[in-house]
Amino acid sequence: MSITLNGKRLAALDIGTKRIGYATCDEHHIAITPRLFFDATKKDIFSIIRDRCISDEIGALIVGIPLSHDDELTAMAKLIKQFCEGLRETLSIPIIEYDEAFSTIHAFQTMAIVGNSRKKRREKGQKDMVAAAVILRNFIEELKQKK
Repeated sequence: MSITLNGKRLAALDIGTKRIGYATCDEHHIAITPRLFFDATKKDIFSIIRDRCISDEIGALIVGIPLSHDDELTAMAKLIKQFCEGLRETLSIPIIEYDEAFSTIHAFQTMAIVGNSRKKRREKGQKDMVAAAVILRNFIEELKQKK
């Protein structure tokens, strides 16, 4: 299946058991913005994500999946794959699974580099939103290299 992403606004999710980070980019895939986080425990989480994607005019959703060094599925990766199935049943846009290896570590490093205080880095949801932005940035960079 070939998906054309040119000219489409993209969003990424960093899925955790408590929070889900959400980041978006423009249709030119230049500006990436950590936007918000969702409460992963909400019963209507798929509808909440669908409504946000519609509101933000998202054309494809990138979902980070943590793969192990040997590309085996971790327990969390299996949960995220199940979550992706729920997203696919709820959203009418492409859901793209993407290896998010070390995105949370990179999120903390990015927040430190841009000068966020330790207190700010520990605020609820901050690392989740930035991790989603890291996933989206890495996905876009890989996409550009394939052209």
